[in-house]
Amino acid sequence: MRRLLPAVLFLLSFSASAEIEWLHSHLTQLASESHLVKSYSHKKQSYLYDQALTLISLSHAKNFSKARGLALALKKLQLPNGSWYFSYYLDGSSPHPREGDMQPNGAIAWAALALMTYEFQSKDKSFRPEWEKALHHLERNFVKVDGFKGMGLRFSQVDNSQTSWKETDVVALEHVLDSLSAFRAAYKLTKRKSFQTHQLALEKFALEFWDEGQGHFWSGVTISNSKINRSEFYLDNQTWSALALEHLGLQKMMKQALSSSCSLMVKDKTWVGFKEAKRSIASADFIWSEGTAGKAMALERYQTKCEGTKSESYLSTLESMKVDGGVLYVNKTVPQFEAQPSVAGTAWTWLLKNKINPFIL
Repeated sequence: MRRLLPAVLFLLSFSASAEIEWLHSHLTQLASESHLVKSYSHKKQSYLYDQALTLISLSHAKNFSKARGLALALKKLQLPNGSWYFSYYLDGSSPHPREGDMQPNGAIAWAALALMTYEFQSKDKSFRPEWEKALHHLERNFVKVDGFKGMGLRFSQVDNSQTSWKETDVVALEHVLDSLSAFRAAYKLTKRKSFQTHQLALEKFALEFWDEGQGHFWSGVTISNSKINRSEFYLDNQTWSALALEHLGLQKMMKQALSSSCSLMVKDKTWVGFKEAKRSIASADFIWSEGTAGKAMALERYQTKCEGTKSESYLSTLESMKVDGGVLYVNKTVPQFEAQPSVAGTAWTWLLKNKINPFIL
């Protein structure tokens, strides 16, 4: 009995945390045994990426009954082509395509990765058809770009009439990182060589965004003219590259990327964190919880720091941003970001505290 006690305490420490309890409280029943997660406390909407993050978190927390409910919702809502819409109302209907057809391949890759994380942790293979359909959808969106090694991934298979740019003509680094992680997980689960081939091709493409002179990754490229977007600098391009490509052992490169994004550090009295980007829409300084947790995780895993700040300082800030167990998305409302408890901030905080890299099974 004594030998079992550490394992029992380990599971209890996972499942009894404030973050996990908050995620539980934001699950809403979709149909029999299936659940959608409410992305923000004040919105009756579930974003696909948040559904995936919650499924990953609950799978690692060994809460397989609730995790399975999230997986069942993904099964129910998956489109015939293997994709999902960007977001859903809590009854399973979607604002898309009525309000613009949004099927971003990065979020679709996260959903596939989440289903595989559930399978890996629970040993339940019943959702393999769904994640395989999602990967086949991603395969159909692979694209070659002149001057780039490897294979890229279109931002989306459809253009959104509500935006001023063509999603089908863009490859975003974040989406490439998401999808290579999904194919890497699929290879680990199946040992199918085609999945590994896709993973390696996407890895080569991702590294093409590296700028040795600047010491960081750029965010995307236009397919039709091979022009890299050098006008915007995003935190997650650096953080997620370090996390998703951790297995490559590119210590020097990733430490440079993480150092470059230290310029996005924001201090607010006793709080310290990071904002999302250097771009006009995000000109105001604010602390972005999701990005701060991911950045803190990467800094810790690569054993480096920003201005000597310890990882405990970021975690202390995230703890201070909690409202009833949920972590505020940002510390103050700014354009495109609301200071409301969020799934993304809460899940990433839990992952940080438990040293879990969600890109890796």
